[in-house]
Amino acid sequence: MWDGSCQVHEIFSERELIRLKTRLPEALILAHPECDKNILRHADHIGSTTSIIKFGNESIQQKFIIATEPGVIHQMKKENPEKIFIPLPSNDGCACNECPHMRLNTIEKMVTTLEKIEPEIFLSEEVRLQALAPLEKMLALS
Repeated sequence: MWDGSCQVHEIFSERELIRLKTRLPEALILAHPECDKNILRHADHIGSTTSIIKFGNESIQQKFIIATEPGVIHQMKKENPEKIFIPLPSNDGCACNECPHMRLNTIEKMVTTLEKIEPEIFLSEEVRLQALAPLEKMLALS
């Protein structure tokens, strides 16, 4: 069984993280738990999207290096315009590692789904219970 992974969180550069932390030693590193261990070992806070945003909101610190999808940084900047949020670059030096799958979701699609309660997905009880475990863990982290 494949454990799964997220392409966005797999490509962060430890070299770039060390370079940024050396240049900005006061910056805290906030990382999503789907990041590789080589990134997580440097993190000051590891948490879900909600947890990362909350940490940034509540921290008195002014600079943060963020190791997660860049859409999170947009939300953090909206809520804390006085703080600095630096995206962690990928192994190729680009800080543009957006999730193409998340970009397929839109408000319109969500509204339609909620109004029509479709598409309906049918799962066996065994698969449903297997899927429940990571969802509960994700919610516990947030």
